[in-house]
Amino acid sequence: DLALEKRRVEPPPTDAAARLLAEEIIAGRLALKEWDHSVEQWILRLELLSRWCPELGLPPIREDDRRLLLEQLCHGAFSYKEIKDRPVKPVIMSWLGPAQRDLLEKHAPERLDLPNGRHPKVNYETNANPYISLRIQELFGVTQTPRLALGRVPVLVHILAPSMRPVQITQDLANFWREHYPKIKQELQRKYPKHEWREI
Repeated sequence: DLALEKRRVEPPPTDAAARLLAEEIIAGRLALKEWDHSVEQWILRLELLSRWCPELGLPPIREDDRRLLLEQLCHGAFSYKEIKDRPVKPVIMSWLGPAQRDLLEKHAPERLDLPNGRHPKVNYETNANPYISLRIQELFGVTQTPRLALGRVPVLVHILAPSMRPVQITQDLANFWREHYPKIKQELQRKYPKHEWREI
């Protein structure tokens, strides 16, 4: 029971600790609970808009930038317990200034404002057009295909039956209402008589 030597183990400096924790997250050995799909979608929206509209001057988040943001998230912590529940989105969104965030919301929004008052969520993908999914009844009054990025990118519309099963995927809503809706209406009206089926 005799203590021969007593030594205090100093924690690593805060920068080094943040770097080590960030490396573990990047390697997939640690996970941040708040780094969810909405955070990845925000990063992807920024990357896509910077590609679609380079003249807006929005800086995408590259791999090195992601590492820096993770280090920022981990700063001041020395253990996983201290970081696992930290809020992520405010740190990621601080990558842009207020005016830049407004541009992102305007030209690559999380949700679309449709002329019939609906606000569907936009799903962004790396190598495909963004899309929305709505039942036919939720598209009544929307005659033109929504477009993003200064009007350069048409949104794919996944049109669903009342059962939420897809009946059509289109980038030309005007053509859908003119050519396809009358036939689809005939078929589905028998199955779902309680739903609204407008004359177009």
